[in-house]
Amino acid sequence: RLVNKITSEYYYGLSKIMVELDPATGAAEIPQLWDELRRKVLNIQPRLPAGASPVTVADDFGDVYGIYYGLSVDGGFTWSELREWAQRIKTALVTVDGVQKVTLFGEQTPVVNVYVSLAALANFSIRPESIVRTIGQQNTIVNSGEKQAGALEIQILEDGAYKDLGDISNQLLISSSGKQYVERGYADPPQTLMRVNGRRAVGIGISTEADVDVVKAGEKIGRVLGGLTRQMPVGMDLTVLYPEDRIAREANSTFILNLAESVAIVILIIMLVMGFRAGVLIGSSLLFSIGGTLLLMQFLGEGLNRTSLAGFIIAMGMLVDNAIVVTDNAQQAMLRGVARRQAVIDGANAPRWSLLGATLIAIFSF
Repeated sequence: RLVNKITSEYYYGLSKIMVELDPATGAAEIPQLWDELRRKVLNIQPRLPAGASPVTVADDFGDVYGIYYGLSVDGGFTWSELREWAQRIKTALVTVDGVQKVTLFGEQTPVVNVYVSLAALANFSIRPESIVRTIGQQNTIVNSGEKQAGALEIQILEDGAYKDLGDISNQLLISSSGKQYVERGYADPPQTLMRVNGRRAVGIGISTEADVDVVKAGEKIGRVLGGLTRQMPVGMDLTVLYPEDRIAREANSTFILNLAESVAIVILIIMLVMGFRAGVLIGSSLLFSIGGTLLLMQFLGEGLNRTSLAGFIIAMGMLVDNAIVVTDNAQQAMLRGVARRQAVIDGANAPRWSLLGATLIAIFSF
């Protein structure tokens, strides 16, 4: 349903299936479609062959992480210490108002490496698959039975789960030198690696909610991170890689400055060309229109963004053009001897339909 294209890629030990929805699919329908896909995949899971891993449905690859940090360390830190601090930062950030999602990139997956001597296995006629199967079944939860004691039913639990590396070592063969074949490590080769200025790092991506002011959200995030960075050990640094909140703040500040400069330039040019009174009249209309629009946006909860800024620029051009036409018509009528009040009324009524048509064309075009 509403599926446009399905493509698949196959690698050694890995299969990827890409599902592309119809481009005309509404945004409100997409979450429901992904839920249906996830349920169908879960229904297929029991029919997969033995040894196949659980199927993962990744439907959040379209998330945009506008605020991105890099947590980097010197060579004296282990991956576990780096991962622990990254998780600590993530836990603190997910509770910030306006933060939708926090993702870590470049984490190294801790694993337990088991080294087995093939010669020792051959002496005892043990196959490597037997060791893998034994370790895999050790932590399986099974029903150990119950014991009836009168009106009571006592659950019998068999404590056979691994608690540390020593439990695994006790089940494995050792060499003649007594070397254990179990040790902690990390997945090799790693799935992802990240470096910041040549140092090992973990990326911290922060996605804000769609209806949240990213500038205010960035300020809250900065206060939380400021408290954490003071607790970090020497040699661990948090680097800003992409500060969307700062970029948005600078863009808004630059626009306000450019808007004030453009209004001043327009008023100055009109005063030089059409006279002082015409410049004051058109300039006041610009100031009242822009101020009223900003006030209305404040009441409606709309913030300044690139779309609204572009709309301001287009609307200001149309407003100046219409005001010049009306003012020029009124001046020409007064030069012909028409009363000032009537000249202003006629100057606005005569071109009203043509100006309305030009304004609607510009609105529909943009």
